[in-house]
Amino acid sequence: MFDHGFKSNRSMVSSLLSPVRRHNMKVRISATRDTIVMKFLQPDGDTKLEGYIMGYGSSMFSKQFIQLPENGQPYETEFEAEPKYLIAVQPVPSNEVKKHCKGKVELEKPLHLVIGSVSPTSVLLSWGTLLKTPYEGNIMNDCLEDGHYTVRYREKNRKWKYQTCPTSDTVIDNLKPNSVYEFGVQPNSKDGTGKWSKPVVHNVSVSGIQGASDFKLKADILSFFCTLSADKPMDLKQGEKESILKSLPPVTAIPTQERRPQTTTMVPAVNSTRFDMNENASIFRSLPSSEVDIMGKKRFVASHVIYKTDKKPDEPCSITSSMAYFPNEEGSDQNVTSPPRTAPSNVTVVTVEGCPSFVILDWDKSDNETREYEVVSTTTGPHGKAVSILTTNQTHTTVENLTPESSYEFKVTPKNELGTGPSSEPVTFSTESADPRVSEHASGKDAIWTQFPFKSDAYSECNGKQYVKRTWYRKFVGIQLCNSLRYKIYLSDSLTGKFYNIGDQTGFGEDHCQFVDSFLDGKTGARMLADQLQSRQGFFRALRQEPVHFGEIGGKSHATYVGWYECGTPIPGKW
Repeated sequence: MFDHGFKSNRSMVSSLLSPVRRHNMKVRISATRDTIVMKFLQPDGDTKLEGYIMGYGSSMFSKQFIQLPENGQPYETEFEAEPKYLIAVQPVPSNEVKKHCKGKVELEKPLHLVIGSVSPTSVLLSWGTLLKTPYEGNIMNDCLEDGHYTVRYREKNRKWKYQTCPTSDTVIDNLKPNSVYEFGVQPNSKDGTGKWSKPVVHNVSVSGIQGASDFKLKADILSFFCTLSADKPMDLKQGEKESILKSLPPVTAIPTQERRPQTTTMVPAVNSTRFDMNENASIFRSLPSSEVDIMGKKRFVASHVIYKTDKKPDEPCSITSSMAYFPNEEGSDQNVTSPPRTAPSNVTVVTVEGCPSFVILDWDKSDNETREYEVVSTTTGPHGKAVSILTTNQTHTTVENLTPESSYEFKVTPKNELGTGPSSEPVTFSTESADPRVSEHASGKDAIWTQFPFKSDAYSECNGKQYVKRTWYRKFVGIQLCNSLRYKIYLSDSLTGKFYNIGDQTGFGEDHCQFVDSFLDGKTGARMLADQLQSRQGFFRALRQEPVHFGEIGGKSHATYVGWYECGTPIPGKW
């Protein structure tokens, strides 16, 4: 369901629009299931409207910007489910001349970045030779097509975070107070990507911040309109810009609310500060939300283990969505002079509550000589020790196809072309019980999936290893992996024959997870109607447990098909 957090923000936006005659405009919003209809009540039948719809949520991943088409043409689009939306609309003047984009994004030379503190947890960034302001002028005048800017920032020696902005000013918030951050900005346009600005280091300090809260409001408006804003520049020289930023009124620090003491026993959470910033604050916790797993057995806790606790019980496990919180780092282009000298530190096991088949390992960088890491996973069981080795150039990786109710030890070793450095201290982890709704267990058997290359229909978003197994349908199920929990599912009449897509006449393949022994309704890839898909031959059915038929899917068949499935069952997995 959508959050009905819509605002027809005429009071704030009207003063920022062009000085045309003021009209009394209203918006009527209605929502039914997964559809939202916005109808603008026009002052008269001949008036055409233009403007913006801006969606914003609790994280940087949920922002959505929609520019309504010119000349008041009708427009239909899909909204994201989570954000709230703000609407800025104005009538199109009858004698309006088509707008022309002015100016180009300069790519040849690095931009000059200036930073000023706004609050104990936010800063104002400005670059170029002009200082822009969102408080006057016409926000509809400038064009966004000529380019935009990418801002990156990080706590000193940590991972970069990125955001884009079409204007030359932005506010970065949700920073840690009393912390040193590094900032940079890069111009982008259709002609290419420019150079990063010279790194600017800034201390986000609480000391000396006191006074006017009205400037904090202005900074919030600037942050919002940056995402929209294009705005009118004030022609100021660079020195004047710096003096203005230095003279900005300070803001009173808001005291943090005192937390009530916990009634349960808490273990020390090493690295907890690494996951309590920005969008991760309400997701990663040092303890699971429940002390026992789905089978009633006590969950594993340790000072180096944190839990991702936002997964709903009936939602299939997903490696892809979990890894979205661990953005990739840029590699170093410096020449190495020796093998790595420092061991990786703060090795942390991140586990998704209710998903025993994988964990995410995260650690702090060893030193600048490191080019990649070797991750060794060791499990001890009734048949002795089993060891698997992964190599990555990031400071995090997934370890997949873990066995339920087993103990693991993880160790990370830095490497480069000149040799190997010291390994991290080993950390241990015990997996929880498997969800009985996901897999049918056959005691004493190995994995039922056999790696086997097969000929498949072309429609798939996965290109990894292929596995097959026989089903009670007297068909062969073929799997092509994106990762162990995301894969494409096919069916075939014979092992050496062609493996076909599976169509769904009453949904989008959610119940096809039955073919991999999962009783959950799975997540699936891009969901398009049958007439939006190419007509092809394949198997299809309407309901779970129904035998499949062979014929046309897509096109005019009313049977849809998708590019991937997430069913919660790891493949190949272990029994």
